[in-house]
Amino acid sequence: MAGTRAPKQWSLSKVETITSFEAWRQNLQYTLSLDQNFAAFLVDGFTWLKKTNANPLRGIVDDGEAVAEANRRTAAQKCTHLDLMLGQIANYCPIISRNTIIKNSTSINSIWQSIRLHYGFQSTGGHFLDFNSIFLEPDERPEDLFQRLASFIEDNMLRAGGNIHHHGEVPEADEELSPSLENLIVLTWLRLINRDLPNLVKQRYGTELRSKTLASLKPEISQALDSLLDEIHSATDAKVLRASIKDKHFDRSAKKTGSIKTGRQIKCCNKVLYFM
Repeated sequence: MAGTRAPKQWSLSKVETITSFEAWRQNLQYTLSLDQNFAAFLVDGFTWLKKTNANPLRGIVDDGEAVAEANRRTAAQKCTHLDLMLGQIANYCPIISRNTIIKNSTSINSIWQSIRLHYGFQSTGGHFLDFNSIFLEPDERPEDLFQRLASFIEDNMLRAGGNIHHHGEVPEADEELSPSLENLIVLTWLRLINRDLPNLVKQRYGTELRSKTLASLKPEISQALDSLLDEIHSATDAKVLRASIKDKHFDRSAKKTGSIKTGRQIKCCNKVLYFM
């Protein structure tokens, strides 16, 4: 049906971002799930063994009586379908060896992790500190910066059964993006665009922020971003102008009162002589 048709699958290139990789992965996983012979292998928690001469069936067993007879498959049939699915994934992932996917994988998540590791997207506790290295690049649109920040946070959220412990425990469920974390992303986004922007947003949207979260107002802030930045720049220019006028006024006053001396000073007979 046209309603379930995914965009045509594309191959990974040598250079990918977290966002482009996730788009590729989600599209491919959706496409594979449309084939009932592959769907079972895509379920979280489903695993298989590496393919070796000692384990030609990869630990997969025949379907039992709990499965309707018409749908039962032998272990050999399931392994054939698994090999076909892994071959398709490998076809769209030419940047790593086929054996990594076809013979050495043990679950669908192990495949994604291998690809993430290849690109350097592997999540570690230390990787989160790279968040501090994100800045607004020259000629970068503010919305693109926001997407980079959001993608980074989403990529570093803890996964169930992952290799990162939190206070000595491995999460039992995938971490979800909380409202507070969304607020923090928006706040960081504002600060990176202009350090004065958070304070101006607080003033401009003070009434709305009494009953709404900062993240809830992000669409409105995005639309008004140009005018907010113009207001900041106008205020900055006014401060510079006032400071300049003040300095000139001080210089004229100092010259009139003779409080500014130039030249060499020589102390003689308890008097200070000025040589111009």
